[in-house]
Amino acid sequence: MTLAESNKRLALTLSEHKDRYDRAVSRQASVFMGGTGLDTPLLLSAELTESQKAAFPDFNTKEAHNDLDRMLASQARSALTAMNAGMDAVPSVRANMGVGITASFFGVKPRLFDDKMPWVTERVPKARLERMTADDLAVTPEIIQAIEHMEYMADALDGSGVRVYPVDVQGAFDTAHIALGDQIFYEIYDDPDFLRHLLDLSCAAAERAFDECVKRIPGSEETICHYNQLAMPRKLGGMKISEDTSTLLSQEQIDEFVAPYTRRLLSYSGGGYVHYCGRNDYLFRTVLAEPLAYGLNFGNPEKHNMEECVAALAAKGKVYYGASARNGGESRADYYARTLAASLDNGRSRLLLCDSCAADEVGAVRDEWEKAKARVFA
Repeated sequence: MTLAESNKRLALTLSEHKDRYDRAVSRQASVFMGGTGLDTPLLLSAELTESQKAAFPDFNTKEAHNDLDRMLASQARSALTAMNAGMDAVPSVRANMGVGITASFFGVKPRLFDDKMPWVTERVPKARLERMTADDLAVTPEIIQAIEHMEYMADALDGSGVRVYPVDVQGAFDTAHIALGDQIFYEIYDDPDFLRHLLDLSCAAAERAFDECVKRIPGSEETICHYNQLAMPRKLGGMKISEDTSTLLSQEQIDEFVAPYTRRLLSYSGGGYVHYCGRNDYLFRTVLAEPLAYGLNFGNPEKHNMEECVAALAAKGKVYYGASARNGGESRADYYARTLAASLDNGRSRLLLCDSCAADEVGAVRDEWEKAKARVFA
């Protein structure tokens, strides 16, 4: 069987549960639009079965980067994990080009690896960035390749219920860091006017990346998905902004060089959610205070007091999306109930909890989730 034939078979397999994916989109929208009770969804992923692993080949990011069929195969194969769980994670795929894709508008090129995601190792000289304007942001071969991947996947998965989601649009400070490198931390003190210029350019690059993606996402006027799990109503914007580098900054630096540009991007898209790895309590409070940040995702939930964070978000009418931190020896039902209880806003949950399990554990996990909801909403 050729790879093209395998991909067609994979798309057909995924399409068997299209109605369920559509229901999951609706259930997640309810969480964003006012909260939910007993019908609160769980974004569960289940490992591939041995027969699926044998039937559908996988490719690493280097092998797939410039190959339409390999990228489709890798991404659609991953979408099976959402399908296998049979719950409320929405299967979705993207042009998996790495965190440097937005900075590609500046001309940076990623280095490809067999064992990890692409990474940028060559930066743009400050002198060139100083001369640049938003009109100089170019549609590079890297951007063209991402667009081709998205269009190819959208066509191949048409009618399957599997969504296409945006490339990894980074926030302004993250994009500036990727383009310039660690020199950015000196520019905060040595040349803040240049840094503000670079952050303006980074916003323009992120806005353009988002626009280019939305054009290629069928149904983007209604829903924008992320990470083979999340489905966000477009009426809340749908942009994901990463603020990983921002966790390294002080309160004053966040106020000056992060918050205004995060607001600009969220205003441009009509809203969205914020992601960051690491911990910065002031950054967390900044997200809480941003009215257009409708949700938050932590890359390292174990670094936070998750009950406090989930409760603080719910009190502001915001959604926590992602995994939480399970205590040692804690049963799934207790973990679920504890996290659900923290997410209540006037008796309605503001939680889109993610979890994963083996293929043969799905039934047991579903039962634990139902028990937890019955306890919390009794």
